[in-house]
Amino acid sequence: MECGASALQLDIKSGIAPEDLLSGIFAEYIFMHLICKDIQQAILYSDYMENQYKDKNTLTFIQVENKIIYPLQTIICDIDVSKEVIRPLSIFLKEAEEKIQKAKPYRCVLNVSIGKIFLLSISTLRAIRILWENLVAKQGFEGDIPAIVTVRPAESELSSDPNQCLIEMSYLTLSALVGNVDVFYGTHSSQETNHLLNVLMMQHVFIEEGKLDTIKDPLAGSYMVEQITHKIVEQVWQKYLEGENSK
Repeated sequence: MECGASALQLDIKSGIAPEDLLSGIFAEYIFMHLICKDIQQAILYSDYMENQYKDKNTLTFIQVENKIIYPLQTIICDIDVSKEVIRPLSIFLKEAEEKIQKAKPYRCVLNVSIGKIFLLSISTLRAIRILWENLVAKQGFEGDIPAIVTVRPAESELSSDPNQCLIEMSYLTLSALVGNVDVFYGTHSSQETNHLLNVLMMQHVFIEEGKLDTIKDPLAGSYMVEQITHKIVEQVWQKYLEGENSK
């Protein structure tokens, strides 16, 4: 936190109390995704958030297995587009449709794993937002269901060598930032602390010196990216509709 992390994902496997784990973390300013081991632990952390931040807006989500417990009426979808795109996105639409119809959510968290093909990753991330908007509109909701897009590199895509991994992380970071994501988790757990800090500092350079967070969808109007995005949306949506018609 002292090095400027803006997002935390914590897998809480022990019985640590929420006041011990979250003390000193200001949930009003950072994104937090807490994964609890069981429903009792999730309720404990939910009660803590309610008491500490009752009249404040936070971006904290508490999850057990594949369900978000806090805040209520939030759904979560996992999408792995690191190796292929069309099929995983078609499956995502089908699963998201079922969750929307069942839960009638206020918001959704989309956890996306990306690969190392730079322009394809950017176009895929842009396509995911368009597909989500199309799906919400198709379900007949009068208002929007906002989606928070969180991105991480697929662990199988990263080199075990720290130096090579840092190079890979540079263009994965760019893919995420230029793809207009909300949260980017920059590496995976097998790397050492110094490597994690280097990746975090690299993200600060891209954002603060490159000003990549000042323009929404910076590649809008780029012929190549727009064409790839359009083709992904068209193919995935067609595949989704074909599945609907075959019911």
